[in-house]
Amino acid sequence: MPTLAPNVINRVDKLPKPSNTAQAMQPLFEAVSNAIFAIEDVQKTRSDHPGTVDIYVTGLRNADKLDIEVIDNGIGLDDTRYEAFCQLDTDFKKERGGKGVGRLFWLDSFSDVRVESKYLKADKFHERAFAFLLNNDEQLREDEERRHLSRVRNTGTVVVFKGLREANYRKQFPASAELFKRYFSAHFIADFLMAKGPKVRLDIDGEEARYPEAVSGLVVGKPFEASTDEHKEFGVVKITGFTCKPEASTGLDGMHQLHLLADGRNVEPRKIDKLLGIDRVHRNGEDDLVFHGCITGDYLNRHVNEGRTAFNLAESKIKELIRFCTEFIKDKFLTEQIAEYSEARREDYRGFVQRYPIYDFADEDTQLDRVPFGARSPEEFATGLVKYQIRRDEARQNNIETVIKLLEDGQNVSATFAETVIKAAQEVQNSERLALAQHVVRRKLVLELLERLIRRIRDRGEREEDFHLESTLHSLIVPMRLNGSDPTKAEASGHDLWMVDERLAFTRSFSSDQRLAETLKSGGTDVRPDLLVWNLAHGLGVVDPSDDGAEFDASEPLRKAMIVEFKRPGRTQYKKAEDLVELQITKYLRQLKSGEIEAFNRQSVRVAPDCIFHCYVIADIKGDLKEQLAGWSTTANGEGRIRALDNEFKGSTIEVIQWQDLVNDAWARNVATLHAAGLSRSQKAKN
Repeated sequence: MPTLAPNVINRVDKLPKPSNTAQAMQPLFEAVSNAIFAIEDVQKTRSDHPGTVDIYVTGLRNADKLDIEVIDNGIGLDDTRYEAFCQLDTDFKKERGGKGVGRLFWLDSFSDVRVESKYLKADKFHERAFAFLLNNDEQLREDEERRHLSRVRNTGTVVVFKGLREANYRKQFPASAELFKRYFSAHFIADFLMAKGPKVRLDIDGEEARYPEAVSGLVVGKPFEASTDEHKEFGVVKITGFTCKPEASTGLDGMHQLHLLADGRNVEPRKIDKLLGIDRVHRNGEDDLVFHGCITGDYLNRHVNEGRTAFNLAESKIKELIRFCTEFIKDKFLTEQIAEYSEARREDYRGFVQRYPIYDFADEDTQLDRVPFGARSPEEFATGLVKYQIRRDEARQNNIETVIKLLEDGQNVSATFAETVIKAAQEVQNSERLALAQHVVRRKLVLELLERLIRRIRDRGEREEDFHLESTLHSLIVPMRLNGSDPTKAEASGHDLWMVDERLAFTRSFSSDQRLAETLKSGGTDVRPDLLVWNLAHGLGVVDPSDDGAEFDASEPLRKAMIVEFKRPGRTQYKKAEDLVELQITKYLRQLKSGEIEAFNRQSVRVAPDCIFHCYVIADIKGDLKEQLAGWSTTANGEGRIRALDNEFKGSTIEVIQWQDLVNDAWARNVATLHAAGLSRSQKAKN
């Protein structure tokens, strides 16, 4: 009867191709792992056998000239092992997790593969050497030259790879010695950390590295070893942990690592920086250490792919396993350090909700459990909590709508209806409290910043080189060189004009430090009022704030407007003619009266000839300015000055307000909400 003939070329062609450097080096790693197994076979009967693996690499930069030799002093390719080598998909190493396909990756990746070996048979040395070919008719061809066997003193094997064959391997294989060593160390790091197995010497163009010394020498303290309790899916997982110097993570993504092993081989590392939380581990008097854990178990052995390059598991399942192991490590191995970190993280969270109270909608422990353990920054806390905030708001909204529907439909209500209404009202109240706190915290910070900036400018005196501080103060209140109604600058037009007048909190119809020639459709000059507000200020304009972006009736002219000038805090000299505040203000008014302001959607708002202008000058009334205002009336508190204009500007006024009065008034307008949010004006800010 005929038998099924193996198609080796097709079998090799169907092997998974590498998509990264680690996978491209997997065929070499297979050869090194085979060498280690061969040494272990000798040590089963001769435990004192000093196993060694020598790896020589040349021509890394040229895929056609790449030459790699892997030499071991293991048991050699005896008859039994040679027979297994000749069998496709052999189960010879099944108990070690061998899939019987590792050497097929050699054919896939390298152009030329040769194997030479010495072994003992009946206490006599024997040799065999052959070329390993990608061919359906002949895969092993006797090699009479045996160029490399002289490197094997007793028993052992030499595997020689020349040239990269397949395109993906040529693209992904490392082209530098440094990159080669990084990935080599990372792949075998589990063996090297535990300092088990043979000595390995890696020689790349004469540059040598010795293992496990190069890695095990980075370990600080004794390793941790423990097994988890039985998990319903993962079973029992054994974890061996190491605290290492940071160099142990060279070439790996992240600092703290879990190495997932299957059948004794490191399949893939996973960074756990965020899950572990702590930036560095401290041990034995050293603070700048990293954690490496080696994870083994039957679950991983069962789910590794045939090339042992990845696991046949969904990414979500691997992440679940990683989280399970990391929690065990935090609880068993790094207990004290995790406790210290947890307390510091808790303080970070308290600072976060103090600054952003809207996220303080559940108790502290609940909120901390909802965010990743590695979360420390405000952005990280907010990202983790925002979905819960949305769910909470949606649930509250649905509850309220249910109550409203019951009332509207006239349905019979249960005896507990009052409780339902009260609960809905409480939910609204709680939401309002958090929103209010968020609003007030920001205002408090802005006012404190304003006070400190004013104090800083005063302390600097009247130095000409510090003009940028005056611009900074202006920009804090409202951005400069901006027309707030410009639809292309909507994001940039955010401001804090509520500090000047609460009615201006949401206005967009203003120009800040813009030439009147830009603000007016025609007729303006280069003079620039610090701030001109012409609508959206409750009685100062004609546009309904709810009509954002919509058409509005521009047939009625503008009859009220506001102008604000900011003078440098602490300024005492007003020597020039243009420093006369009344002259400066009336110059603006003459250009504005009977003009047209270009507003929303390029429409124009006419300024009525009898438009009333409310003009304010924010300044420290001292020096020349105090003399200039000597004939003006004082304001109600006796600190400011006010002047009613006459003739062509009849009805308009100019009021000079002290900087400190502006700040105090802003604080006073917010004192009720500050108290409601449990906040108060800091004593330092008052001084």
